Amino acid sequence: MFGLKKLLGKHTGNAQAEMKKVVNRDLMQAIVGGGLLIAAADGEIEASEVAKLDELIRANPNLSHFGSEITETINRFTAQLNANFQVGRLAIKRELADVKNSQADAEEAFVNIIAVAQADGEIEAGEMVVLKEVALHFGLRPQDYGIEV
Repeated sequence: MFGLKKLLGKHTGNAQAEMKKVVNRDLMQAIVGGGLLIAAADGEIEASEVAKLDELIRANPNLSHFGSEITETINRFTAQLNANFQVGRLAIKRELADVKNSQADAEEAFVNIIAVAQADGEIEAGEMVVLKEVALHFGLRPQDYGIEV
């Protein structure tokens, strides 16, 4: 009987970990997509912006367990944006929509997107346009996050 409980406990733990991963995948993809969208706003995705994005996600205890999937997601969105900006933008907007209805996830994605915009020391005009668009999409006010519009 003890062996069965131990076995069931192990499977329950694995199932809970997998469920957490599934739930947080939308947030990870929204942060990656939004971060890359902001990075591409000036016409070039800079290495410093990608590095900041990677650092932010790996430092987040709710997202760090994605490991190599973070890099794969960054590469996928970067390829889409580089192939055709509008196609990549549409794919990213769909990822942002996945967290739109969770206030906590929308805020977390937005502040991470702001951090990427600030990675090179300043928020440029093109990045500000994207920040306003994302804030509007999430129903957030940029001013509440220190962004003067």
